[in-house]
Amino acid sequence: MRPRFPLRRTRSVHVLIATMMLAVPASAFAFTGVASQTAQPAPNPVQTPLDLQLSPHKVSLGEAVTVRGTVPAATAGRRVLLQTRPAGEAAWRPLGSAAVSRAGAFHARVKPHRSGVVRAVAPSPSTAVAAASTTTPAVTVGARFTPAHHVSAVLSTRHVHVGGKLLPAVAGRRVRLEARGARGWRTVGASRTSPRGSYRLSFSPGSADGQRLRVVFGGDGVNTRAARPVGSVAVLHPALASWYEDGGTTACGFHAGLGVANRTLPCGTKVTFSYGGRTVTATVDDRGPYAGGREWDLNQTTAGALGFAGVGTVWSSS
Repeated sequence: MRPRFPLRRTRSVHVLIATMMLAVPASAFAFTGVASQTAQPAPNPVQTPLDLQLSPHKVSLGEAVTVRGTVPAATAGRRVLLQTRPAGEAAWRPLGSAAVSRAGAFHARVKPHRSGVVRAVAPSPSTAVAAASTTTPAVTVGARFTPAHHVSAVLSTRHVHVGGKLLPAVAGRRVRLEARGARGWRTVGASRTSPRGSYRLSFSPGSADGQRLRVVFGGDGVNTRAARPVGSVAVLHPALASWYEDGGTTACGFHAGLGVANRTLPCGTKVTFSYGGRTVTATVDDRGPYAGGREWDLNQTTAGALGFAGVGTVWSSS
């Protein structure tokens, strides 16, 4: 039979151990809680909206837009990023940047290529988180034609070719060639741009003889409408001509350097002639010819410039 004293000691030890087991988890829990709380990321600070203005809101390609705004003065010395999101796109594209003054103001002149909304993005002074402007003013950008090239005079039996570029370069844009007639502008040719923005138009000039020409882009979601004058095309027709020595007085009372005689056209009328691959523009300064059914009498200077001699067929614009 075991003594009672050892039993009491055993119970006391058990009570002590139980008490320690209850206390240790509580301490451990309290430490773990502090550690987990410290490891949690700090919430993002409330971001101040950036004030943003644009001027002007409508430009042609290559023209500058002034962007102004203010940010918290604590960001002084940093740079604000300017971004644009073209119409129909989800991603923002870089547009430029501006330095922040001590007062928190910034401004920059940028040249957008496409129509869309604009925003400013500035770093927060306390964290690396960027604050973006909540206002996104829009700017519309008109496309631009490079100078178009074509021949100024063409034989009535040939086509006129007009070529150039529409910028910014986007493939598949429709470009129209229009001629100005008595009833306004009408389309005489159309084409699509290549990936580099180039286009080439071809049309029969018979109905557009002497009329003003222009190329037109109607606009799309990327850029607004653009138009550019092309000039005019003189359509040349065959006519019988001769030449003479213009040494005396003329019926018009003056001598043109490149002169030509005609029976009915008003004095001073400009006429384009083509012969043997050469083209000149002469001025009506005399009357005639009156024999052989000829329509023109070229003076010696005009005939020499064309390499023309005797009697023969030339191409003329009138």
